Amino acid sequence: MNILKFLFGRYRDPEPLAPEPPEPEPLETQDDKVQPPELYNGMRVEVLTPDNHLLFVGRLKIFGAGVLEVRSETVRQLPLALYKQEVKLRGFQRNSQAFTLNGAICRSTAEFWHIEDLKFLQSRDSRSFYRQDTDMSAKIVVNARYGDAGRAECKILDISGGGVRIASKHEMKSGDTFVLEAPLVPDDDIFSITCEILRAVPRRRDFEYGCEFRSIPQKDQERLLQAIFSIQRKMLQSRRD
Repeated sequence: MNILKFLFGRYRDPEPLAPEPPEPEPLETQDDKVQPPELYNGMRVEVLTPDNHLLFVGRLKIFGAGVLEVRSETVRQLPLALYKQEVKLRGFQRNSQAFTLNGAICRSTAEFWHIEDLKFLQSRDSRSFYRQDTDMSAKIVVNARYGDAGRAECKILDISGGGVRIASKHEMKSGDTFVLEAPLVPDDDIFSITCEILRAVPRRRDFEYGCEFRSIPQKDQERLLQAIFSIQRKMLQSRRD
């Protein structure tokens, strides 16, 4: 009888939240020296399968007792998941550092999933996260004093919260800096972001540059992450239509 109560108790409606959300239990990490991510209510995350297939983009709610609640922003109804089904959560902290959490679904409805058994995974290169493929036109500003003459056309091949990969006929070299002017979201202000070239690769007709963003104000960082999520959401929806 006690075993039945334990099993079915996990599927009961949760108790009402207190006015102040409870503190989550400390996250397990692979290394005691690694600091777990700072999570907060409303944080956007990708929800993926263990083999990195994107399921949906959603927002977190700290449910307490080591449980996170995530509600979708990209699908109208969530599928009912198996109990203890493993998933990954990927997101960016306020300091722009990427993180990945492994977890297991302990409750699922059409509106939200509850995820427990959270384990923080450390990545060697946080820029590898959220590298969203695109084919957007943008401009490289090499010298703003020369107006349009100081600008060059480019294509954004992919973008993340920490950097961008572009293609351009304008020749530059590793260590050069420029300002990227990119209209990532229609009807939104153009992004102007300082970039440093980490890798320059000559191609047949142009050059490919792997770049890292430099000195992004917190407000612009948040707007950039929202734009990346918006691009992901539209691409995911287009695949489903």
